[in-house]
Amino acid sequence: MTDNRYMLRALELARQAAEEGEVPVGAVVVRISDGLIVGEGRNRRERNRSPLAHAELEAIAQAAQILGGWRLSGCEMYVTLEPCPMCAGAVINSRIDKVTFGAYDKKAGSCGSLTNLFSLPYNHMPDYEGGFMESECAGELKIFFRKMRDNKMDSVKLVKAETDDQLRRVSEIADEIWHEYFPGIITSEQVDYMVKKFCSFEAEKENIKEGYEYFFIKKGGRDIGYTAVKPDGDRLFLSKLYLKKESRGKGYARSVTEMLKEKARSSGHRAIWLTVNRHNDSTIAAYKALGYKITGEGVCDIGGGFVMDDYYMELEV
Repeated sequence: MTDNRYMLRALELARQAAEEGEVPVGAVVVRISDGLIVGEGRNRRERNRSPLAHAELEAIAQAAQILGGWRLSGCEMYVTLEPCPMCAGAVINSRIDKVTFGAYDKKAGSCGSLTNLFSLPYNHMPDYEGGFMESECAGELKIFFRKMRDNKMDSVKLVKAETDDQLRRVSEIADEIWHEYFPGIITSEQVDYMVKKFCSFEAEKENIKEGYEYFFIKKGGRDIGYTAVKPDGDRLFLSKLYLKKESRGKGYARSVTEMLKEKARSSGHRAIWLTVNRHNDSTIAAYKALGYKITGEGVCDIGGGFVMDDYYMELEV
């Protein structure tokens, strides 16, 4: 007999997945003899960057470890979404007795919606029940995808700065960010010097003549930062990617990076490269998290008695 306690736990796991930006799917494996949950899993496909990181596979793996063997006969699974072919196959191979799922999946469901692997004459044919607590399970999916659509409408965008007024606005943003972020990494005197030399309106105008493009980073119509790029042989040089303080740590840099990767690919570049101060540990870590690798280092005299002591980093696109 099905028991909503187990589906409620699977729903908790699904909500945890949603909080991490994953499609909300949760699963539990229950030992029938005593009702003990021996395996739990939630979708982690984005986090793990793996097509195998489905809730069912995680729950099966944990149950096998706890029970000390791959045969999970005498167990049943509760999962919030109808298993896909991969997960249905794992259920068959692990000898789980029964699968109870909540929402039907018309696109990939393999327990009756699109196909039915459990009805084929394999060496194990699990029992199954669909539509258990369907409204609750389907509701979590609807909420998640509605939020995704809403977020997409309010997604991060790059808007090219082309007019003089727009470029002056970019220089104002640069001045704000540089004087907020860089003191402590370099001296205030060097910040003033570099803002004037590299980020002033006049410097931007000269850079554009050399092939640079400037873009506002916008979200919800607000300027949250800016970026600048320039073609450099078979690579795209990322001169600047700066976000205002309140917009850091929210995944916006990753969104901008994906857009710049697409720009690089469409223009025939194989990689994006940049320079970063060797003592700017947090930014180095952030770029590494985005996939950049350190390819070299160098010290450059920028005049005024100042130098740039940088790492060179590259991201394949």
